[in-house]
Amino acid sequence: MGDIIVRKAAEADLDAIYEIERLSFKDPYPPGYLQTLRSLNPQTFYIAERGGTPVGYIVTTADHDRGHILAIAVHPAERRKHVGKCLIAESLTDLRDRGVKTVRLEVRRSNVEAQRFYEDLGFQYAYTIEAYYDDEDGLVYYASLP
Repeated sequence: MGDIIVRKAAEADLDAIYEIERLSFKDPYPPGYLQTLRSLNPQTFYIAERGGTPVGYIVTTADHDRGHILAIAVHPAERRKHVGKCLIAESLTDLRDRGVKTVRLEVRRSNVEAQRFYEDLGFQYAYTIEAYYDDEDGLVYYASLP
């Protein structure tokens, strides 16, 4: 994991972030929405790099003692290489430092691999939101921060 650098995302990273998003999801966020997320959350929007190349990103929010992982994606060629773990670890540390006690995220019902990933990191399934995505239910997970 030592060759992965996690830093705050900059405006110049948005093209690479969109490419990761496009390769990761069947309904990717459009570039303008990613730009809005970065503008609204500059302190909690991170990018992971390996060898200077962007390989993943995460954006979170903090509202008092509650955090929310709005989006996370890792380039398909970089999955299972600890990029997601590094992004989550950096974000959870940041959220903890901001006073956050619990963190929420949503995941597609069909994305069993992501569900196992989150569970391995201490997130627990809480409930289902029907039709959260246009075509599928979303499962809500929470983690408590020490």
